[in-house]
Amino acid sequence: MRYTKEFKLECVKKYLNGTYIEDPGGCSHETFHNKVLNWVRIYNQLGEAGLEHNKSKLTLQDKLEICRRADEGESFNSIAVSYGRQVEFISGIYKRYLSEGFDGLKSDKRGRPKSMKNNKKELKLEDITDPKEREKFLLNELEKLQIENEYLKKLDALVQKRMDRQQKKK
Repeated sequence: MRYTKEFKLECVKKYLNGTYIEDPGGCSHETFHNKVLNWVRIYNQLGEAGLEHNKSKLTLQDKLEICRRADEGESFNSIAVSYGRQVEFISGIYKRYLSEGFDGLKSDKRGRPKSMKNNKKELKLEDITDPKEREKFLLNELEKLQIENEYLKKLDALVQKRMDRQQKKK
């Protein structure tokens, strides 16, 4: 669940004053309490700005600093608080660094990958000069046509079967 900055700030102030914080629902009390504790740590370190949603992207230098601190044994939790980020985000950067190295930190690709593009040029029979390649191309085309022919026969049989059923109903 995504909480607004105002809600986070309200929860932090209630926590600091010792006032009871009502659970908003959608998660267990313990999970919500842990989130509030994390918000309090971030608030103490970065102030109200740390509770905002639209944080600037981390630079390559910042990512290297995160990896250096993690290599030295600092906990992901303390690193996350100092940057005002989620622990999972920080650990993900470090895991990417371990698996892909320095190059893994450069790319910031997220989300679903773009659909594959067909980069193959359409070969034509006239373009092929080698007799073995030409024969291979023709056999491949023959196989494609045979498969297409079988498909069309089955499709025609299904259509005919459906038409027969409709005539029997009348």
